[in-house]
Amino acid sequence: MKISVAVLIFSLVLVFSCTDRDDNLEGVQIRVENTTGSTFTEVVIDSLIFSDLQPDELAFYQKYNGLSLPQSVVLTGDSLSTTVAIDSIFEIDSTQLNLFTYRIKGLTEEMPIEVDILKD
Repeated sequence: MKISVAVLIFSLVLVFSCTDRDDNLEGVQIRVENTTGSTFTEVVIDSLIFSDLQPDELAFYQKYNGLSLPQSVVLTGDSLSTTVAIDSIFEIDSTQLNLFTYRIKGLTEEMPIEVDILKD
């Protein structure tokens, strides 16, 4: 009986002590998703820098302190350095949690590089 109670208490402590990275987010958070087959050594969105973004990788969120979403992304790779302009339809409220993903796509002969903003 004592072992069962000890296991139960240990299990409860373990469950409530675990946190997810997204649990403690606040304000406006931005991350980058690379859906191309290329590696980017650096992706710069305003003051946010995402380094070494591999193909099909989704970066962790970073807090953004601006009043409006950035309208351009600077992409740097082994043989690439370009700035991509974006049209955003989203408004942000820095007092509430706003999660956004900048999805990089394209970079093929058929499709030029594009960046979409998704509200998570």
